[in-house]
Amino acid sequence: MGKKAKRAPGSTSSSSTSGSASASAAASGRGAASASAARSTPGAPGAVARLRRPSLREDPRRWIYIVACLVFTVGYLWAYGELLHNRFGWARAVLYVLPVCSLGMAVGTFVGGRWGWLGVVVAGAAMLLWTVGIIIVLLVTASFLSGVYGAFGKAASSMALLTIAFVIQFAATLPALQLKWAMTRAGRRAFGLTPLWRQQAAAS
Repeated sequence: MGKKAKRAPGSTSSSSTSGSASASAAASGRGAASASAARSTPGAPGAVARLRRPSLREDPRRWIYIVACLVFTVGYLWAYGELLHNRFGWARAVLYVLPVCSLGMAVGTFVGGRWGWLGVVVAGAAMLLWTVGIIIVLLVTASFLSGVYGAFGKAASSMALLTIAFVIQFAATLPALQLKWAMTRAGRRAFGLTPLWRQQAAAS
């Protein structure tokens, strides 16, 4: 009986040691699980901004915009090669801003991620600024022709106004729509990114 009484404290300490070890292992397992959940959950502290991109069946708009940008790029190049000839190098450089930007939007939408999204935003904004600049030039030209050359100038100014309508349709419509889509929650998800205004939307 005495020997058993002497061995009791040692067995108690070993059992408490094993119990504390198992408790620490369980706590570390829970910590690892919570850390992995934080990494995989959007909006959690330390969350990774790259998410799974929806497939073609889930959201076809990404591929629709890629095809549209490529079609516009080919259309711009064909128009500059067959219809809109210009012997000035700086004028050709100004015109070729459109196909370069539309191709950039196609590549950015295809690549995705943060850099792809930024490429789409920069290229689309450049196309819109190009459109605004061309419209200003055409308006100034139309007012000058109408005020200086009389009836002939008024006819020429009407052609300039018609050109403005074509510029808006073929140069500003696509980037405006794609930029609007890229800023939405669905657009950001198509790039594999979290929404821009997630906290504001959740608060409201």
